[in-house]
Amino acid sequence: MNQSIPFGRGLALILILDAALLFSVIGRAPLSRIDEGQIAEVAREMVTGRDWLTPRIGGVTFPAYPPLAYWLLAASGSCFGFSEFAMRLPTALAGLALIAVSAQIARRLAGDAAGLTVAGMLATLPAFFVQSGVCRADILTMAFATAAFDRFLAWAEGEKKIRDLAFMYLFTALGILTKGPLAVAMLGLGGLAWFLLRRQWKLLLEMKLWIGIPAALLIVVPWYLAMYKINGWAFINENLFLENLDAYTRGYQQKRGRFFYFSQVHFLLPWLLVLPLAWKVRRSPGVALSLAWFGLVALFFTASSAKRVNYLAYWCPSLALSAGTIFAAVCAEAPQLLKRGFLALGGLAAAGGGVVAALPAGVWTGDNVSKIAAQLPTIGLVAAAAGAVIAGIAWRRGPQAAGLGMAGVLVAALFVYGFLVNVRVNPENGVLADFCRQAARKVPAGETLYVPAPEGAEGLVHFYAGAALPLRAGDPGYYLAGQSQQERLVKDGRNVQILDSMLDHRGRSRYLLRVHP
Repeated sequence: MNQSIPFGRGLALILILDAALLFSVIGRAPLSRIDEGQIAEVAREMVTGRDWLTPRIGGVTFPAYPPLAYWLLAASGSCFGFSEFAMRLPTALAGLALIAVSAQIARRLAGDAAGLTVAGMLATLPAFFVQSGVCRADILTMAFATAAFDRFLAWAEGEKKIRDLAFMYLFTALGILTKGPLAVAMLGLGGLAWFLLRRQWKLLLEMKLWIGIPAALLIVVPWYLAMYKINGWAFINENLFLENLDAYTRGYQQKRGRFFYFSQVHFLLPWLLVLPLAWKVRRSPGVALSLAWFGLVALFFTASSAKRVNYLAYWCPSLALSAGTIFAAVCAEAPQLLKRGFLALGGLAAAGGGVVAALPAGVWTGDNVSKIAAQLPTIGLVAAAAGAVIAGIAWRRGPQAAGLGMAGVLVAALFVYGFLVNVRVNPENGVLADFCRQAARKVPAGETLYVPAPEGAEGLVHFYAGAALPLRAGDPGYYLAGQSQQERLVKDGRNVQILDSMLDHRGRSRYLLRVHP
């Protein structure tokens, strides 16, 4: 956010600071039951089972995603051990790469100051920070899609080098291998925004689509053909059609209301608040294209029937590009307007923090917020102080210094969240992880730990038990079982002995069982 810093040095500093922030927190919390536990277990079984083609959980085919994210996690686990840190490391590295690519796009469109501003804003967006610290495929996919868009811009607005087109198609293919056609959609929306604004439709004929598309398919199709040959049409149908087309049109397994993302808008603050200033600098370089890309991405996901908070990862690069180019332009053209904005924002933060500090703990009844209700008065006071400091910086030093102050406050807040708060918000994951480790240790040497058929167990159970737990239909042996599975075994007349048990956050039991002959 400071023009006096050389671009390369400033970007390196941002990346080093963000790496230090991410690497300090990604190993703190246990994996989540949904997505993280599944993806990590698939990666672990690829290594232990020596089958790098078919994704499996507990030896059972798991057709949810293409393989590249699994391969990267498997490589990380092979190097560093299958820990929380190792499973989240590829996503964190992809997040750093995405910051660098987004900064380069902004630099090309609007100059060095905009590039550094975009990098700082993307690194401190709460949605981006959270998604950069989990082992999901979204940040990886968006990194490839954004890199492809960067190469398209380098070609379209540069010397029309074939090399740039080649990299665009390569990154697109890698994005498809990470999470399917969604990578094409993200690149396509960026390209559509460019063509709508530039109106150079004839360039479509120069993109060598008849060469690039087949070349990308040569990278992508072999894995799908292998899966069809090994696992049949059902695998392809779920992986390619149900998880993508059906999810978009009918919300396969994750249907949410039309206005779901409005309830998640706080993850895009505070930089989302910069966008209304676009009216003042709408003709400045990079502003219109960035806003158009962000608008198309927002419309695309709002129109989808499948909505999840982790999909905000796809919003973040275009939002940071929009906010960063606007911020840099307003700093140059109307700094007093930005100064008044920071004064207002600091005042609102101070007032809001004071209200939060004054409210009794019993007011906070939500599932997650109630877990940190006792700490909210302190958090409110700190937020109020931070708001007052930002307003003071804006008053005395101007909007650029206030922007840096805001980024500093966000870095501190994100560190506290990742290092302290996140572990407390979902303690049930840690309890389950400890129980699975303990249960695996209690099984005598030479015996196998099973899960009841046909349901089996989620990926998290296998991951923390340290083995792919085979399915078994109640025959004698040791089992990790949920409450309904234990009850069914008893109902079926099995001679069940409970060796250990735990209660999850919903009051349901999990058991280490031994079924006797």
